[in-house]
Amino acid sequence: MGKYLDRLREEFDTIRTGIDVLVDRAADEGRDVTPDEARQVERDEARMGDLAAAIEHYAGIEATTERVSAVRSTAGPTPPNLHRAGPPEAPAYDLTEEFPTAGDYAATLHRAWVDKDPEAIEKIERATAHQKTTDNPGLIPRPVVGPLINTMSNARPFVSSIPNRPAPTVKFDRPKVTQHVDVGKQAVEKDLTASQVMTIGTVPVALDTWAGHLNVSKQDIRWTQPSILQVIFDDFTRIYARRTDDAYADEFVAAITQTAALAASDVASIDAFLRTAYGTVQTNADDSMIDTVWMSLDIWTALGNARLANGAPAYNLPLTGVGDVNGLRAVVDRNFAAKTLITGDSQMVEFWEDLEGFLTVDEPNVLGQLVGYAGYCDLAVLAPTAFVKAVVGFGDEATTEQSTSKSGGK
Repeated sequence: MGKYLDRLREEFDTIRTGIDVLVDRAADEGRDVTPDEARQVERDEARMGDLAAAIEHYAGIEATTERVSAVRSTAGPTPPNLHRAGPPEAPAYDLTEEFPTAGDYAATLHRAWVDKDPEAIEKIERATAHQKTTDNPGLIPRPVVGPLINTMSNARPFVSSIPNRPAPTVKFDRPKVTQHVDVGKQAVEKDLTASQVMTIGTVPVALDTWAGHLNVSKQDIRWTQPSILQVIFDDFTRIYARRTDDAYADEFVAAITQTAALAASDVASIDAFLRTAYGTVQTNADDSMIDTVWMSLDIWTALGNARLANGAPAYNLPLTGVGDVNGLRAVVDRNFAAKTLITGDSQMVEFWEDLEGFLTVDEPNVLGQLVGYAGYCDLAVLAPTAFVKAVVGFGDEATTEQSTSKSGGK
């Protein structure tokens, strides 16, 4: 009884959690639940009502059984299970020979339970059939318990590290000062002062489309717990995040042409690279200030292993994947190619996005539902001269291993 009650309660909790996730998702997206989602909630609510009634019924039976057991325990010890040793090949048991009539069985049962007659107890024990789970496997369901296991993260480390802005339309321009006005020292009184035209250029932004779709049968939608639609939606968001972060991390690296050498991962080499990069950015990007260091997994590992003379870690790079390098924010992303180390001004690159989200269309001709997920986005590197890329001269073995892992993990 306890196991069956546990299964009912687990199913009740799973359905309730599924409703909470579905409604919370709609709230997070700032929308009402769709008609299909509303019907799913109604079906789940009806099932929860059936489960609640069943739980109450069987819990009552269990409580009654416990009360009877308590009363029975006051009447004396439970009759022991008696077993007699016999020959290896025991004769087939004949119930009619043991109890010729129903009266014989009733009288023996009375002696066993009331008089505690050992012989009668043994006869009843021999006549009792023991029902086991192996006798009725068709009545024992195999429930699916707990939340769905999905190890893929929907985090976008690189995209999250730069300004994210809502895209107003599919194509637009970002204005950028390409020449400033001039100010100079006047040579003599009434002499002409410095003068120069300000010119403003543009950085074009054109959104890319990222989308995927799937056709799901109405039967699958109707009977799955948790709802297959919720599971598919969650997986679409994870894959969309992985694909877009990967693509624009590569685009970011390709847009940077300024480089500086990095011969080793020791403190002196890292410090020299950052100071060179700082000077380059200051000179070529109108005094932009470097504030972030982006790196691939192999570089993060190399810098994490760097040690000071006293043996302490040289950089604050905890296993959570955050931290800093010489006071600059550290961003590690598995989607960067191996040997990637970039520093620069994070405000000089922007990520523009217009998220379409989850789409659904009914297809009654095949009793299915066409579902999809879409978003529109693009990366705008406003000032390529505000970034410097390291030319890494170490870690060839790690590079090979990470490149293999990256190409196989997508």
